[in-house]
Amino acid sequence: MKPIQIILLAMLFLSSCSNQDDQSISEESDPTPESSAEWLSGSWGVTFPIYGGERLDSEVAGGYDYRAGAQQVIDELPATGHIITNLSNFAKSYYFTLRGNENVDIASEIDELLVPSLENEQIIFDVLQNFKDAGKKNILYISTNYFDRLGPEESDDEDFNAAHTAWITYYTNEFEGNEYAAYRDLVQGFILRIKDYADGYWLDTTAELDDDGHIEDFVQMIRDADPDAAISASPNGAYFTDENNEFIKVDSDGVDDTDDRDYKIVSFEGVNNYQDFTSGHVTPLGQGAPPNSWAYEEFTMPAMVANPWDEYDGKVILKHAWFPVRDKWHVSSANLIFGTEDAYRFTRTLKDANAGVTFATTTDDVNNKGYMMAEEMTIMKTINDRLLSNPMPDFEPYVRPEGAFLVGE
Repeated sequence: MKPIQIILLAMLFLSSCSNQDDQSISEESDPTPESSAEWLSGSWGVTFPIYGGERLDSEVAGGYDYRAGAQQVIDELPATGHIITNLSNFAKSYYFTLRGNENVDIASEIDELLVPSLENEQIIFDVLQNFKDAGKKNILYISTNYFDRLGPEESDDEDFNAAHTAWITYYTNEFEGNEYAAYRDLVQGFILRIKDYADGYWLDTTAELDDDGHIEDFVQMIRDADPDAAISASPNGAYFTDENNEFIKVDSDGVDDTDDRDYKIVSFEGVNNYQDFTSGHVTPLGQGAPPNSWAYEEFTMPAMVANPWDEYDGKVILKHAWFPVRDKWHVSSANLIFGTEDAYRFTRTLKDANAGVTFATTTDDVNNKGYMMAEEMTIMKTINDRLLSNPMPDFEPYVRPEGAFLVGE
């Protein structure tokens, strides 16, 4: 992106920040293109994490009440249009929230560690049905790196290693050693069982599928099993570049920034023609990028406002952003980064632009197990109430933090 383009986008965004009337950007945007992700356009959502496998059983035995936690989201956040929850655990592809599978009896043919009890399997159905009844769309997260993190390279746990061995034995005997074919068949069996409750699927850890040349086939498998669903699958992200095609990087986040790392700025452009909406992953937190980086307000969001729908090789793709509220994804004990005002500004800006936005909220595991963390709910509840107000209150205009600058500035 050329500097003049960046300046124009920033001017557009700052102009929208200072707009004091109730005319929303969505009223001036082009009509929503025909897409299976149309319902995500202009939608604000939160994340409702649910464990899978034997972990789900142990957490429920320890007091987790996911049904009550989901009902709290329904009662307190009626303005949310969608929810991201789990078919498999975040980053742990071997734990599933379902026990039954249309293609394979996992508990007996592979290992019972991978799936919850029959009683606890009902949790995901009840939660999804309740969200659906409340008018919310359900997006199911799937970690797709086969069962790599189950093996001895990741853990010394004997049960995990035994389950990994059982998986190898299974795909060796049943699929002539083709691990991908076995994994594809297994996930297909879950999709066929859950499809009536799901509106979309968010595929994570897709690098291995991409490296093996299977990602398009895997996405097509999901489309065949659930033709109306919207899918996000982005093995490679896109970042802003300058006129020399060099990455634009943030040098400092402010006068109190003690992190010397420079990080790229995610653009949420479409990067393939087999997905319907962008994953929305921010610049990796491990590169030193806070989830509410000022650079997103000067680059990423203006680009989404200017063009909430991207096109890649003839395919229209909705720009969707997924912001973790803490400095670690889905970790309730991590530092809370977002506050009420910037979270509202992010939400209102992207919602008005008819893009999609989700906050990666976390689950309390100490006091109200299975509920959203109370301090996060306070922020989300304020956003909800403001969005439902008539007129909606303006958000605090963005101002670059003192001491924040790009590399080279």
